[in-house]
Amino acid sequence: MNALAQALSQPATLLVAALAFALGFLVRGIGLNSFSPPLMTEAQIEEALSKVTKAKWAEIDRATDDRKKILAIKLLREQTGLGLKASKEAVEARMQSRHRMRG
Repeated sequence: MNALAQALSQPATLLVAALAFALGFLVRGIGLNSFSPPLMTEAQIEEALSKVTKAKWAEIDRATDDRKKILAIKLLREQTGLGLKASKEAVEARMQSRHRMRG
């Protein structure tokens, strides 16, 4: 254990570790990976949401009424191809607007 601590305290070891970390960070894509959906503009999100059918919105509304918000988000993502964040925000906005309409 003492030998490991001594090896890790060497400047050359620290430099190699820092370079490996930086290289890994750059190769990984600075937090983005191939599984992340492409970033969409507000206009693209609005366009995707406008294509959701009334039947699908009714299904999403039933899911939120049944307190199954995760299912509602999943349904919206499947229909639109939006990312998790955009879908969550859209479902929450719809929930709020429906709540306001009920008074």
